[in-house]
Amino acid sequence: MVKTELKRAFFSKAFWITCAIAFVMLAIGGTDYINYAVHPSKGIVSTWWEAYIVSLTFGMTCLLSLFYPIIVMIPYVLSYRRERDSGYRQLILLKTSKRAYLGAKMLAVAVSAFASMLLPNLCWMLVCRFVLGETDPAYEYFRHMIDFALPLYDSHPGWYMVMYAVHASVLGAIFAIAGLGLSTVIKNRYLALLLPFCYCVFSGAVLVYLDSGFAAFYLLPIQSYRFSVIGYWGIPLYEAVLLTVGLGLFLGGDYHAGKA
Repeated sequence: MVKTELKRAFFSKAFWITCAIAFVMLAIGGTDYINYAVHPSKGIVSTWWEAYIVSLTFGMTCLLSLFYPIIVMIPYVLSYRRERDSGYRQLILLKTSKRAYLGAKMLAVAVSAFASMLLPNLCWMLVCRFVLGETDPAYEYFRHMIDFALPLYDSHPGWYMVMYAVHASVLGAIFAIAGLGLSTVIKNRYLALLLPFCYCVFSGAVLVYLDSGFAAFYLLPIQSYRFSVIGYWGIPLYEAVLLTVGLGLFLGGDYHAGKA
C-alpha cells in the first residue's frame, strides 16, 4: 500500500508542477542578489551559498518563504478527500486494512511535500554554485546566524546549505499533514488548503508581537531557532504541535466519515 501511494504521488503531474513552481520562486527570490554578486562593481560580492540563503529567506523578492504553506498542499493533500467523496476509499478498504491505508496516505502526503521542497532547493543550490563559483569569504552576518552549526558553516558550507533545504522540506511536510487533516473536516476542500496560509498571515500579523518565533512565515529560516521564547527547542515543539493537530484532525475526520 505504501509503495502504491508513493508511486501515485511522485508520478502525478501535480508533484512536478509544484517542484517547478518552487524552483521559479527561488529563482525570483535570488535574481536581484545574484545580479549584484556576478557584477562586483555594483558593490556586493558574495559566495554562492549566501546567494542561496537570500533566495530562500532574505531577498527583497523572496517568494517561497511566503507561499510554501500553499505550495506544499498541491502534490497530494487533496487525494484523500477525492477518494472519500468518490467512494474510491471504500473500494481500497476492501483490499487492505484501514490502518495500512491511512498510514500510507499520511506518509505519501508528507514525503511528496518534503520532496517538492527539497528537490527545487537542491537544484537551485547547483544553479547558484554554477553561476557564482567561488568568490570572496562569506559575510560574518551569515556566519553567526546559527551558533550550534558554526563549525559546519566554516568547514562545509555546502552541507550547511543542505541543512537549510532539509529544514524547509520538513516544515513543508508538516504543513502538508496539517492540510490533510483540515481537508477531512472542512466541506470546502479548497478552503482547507487556504487555511494554513491564513494561519501564517494571522501569526505574522498577531502572534509575531508575542515573539517572532511564533510567526509561521519566520519558520523557514533556520536562524528562527534563536528567537523563540522557548530557546532552541521552541521551533521543533511548534512543529510538533502543528503535526499533532494535523494528524488528530485526519484520523478523527476519517473515523467520523467511516461512521457516516
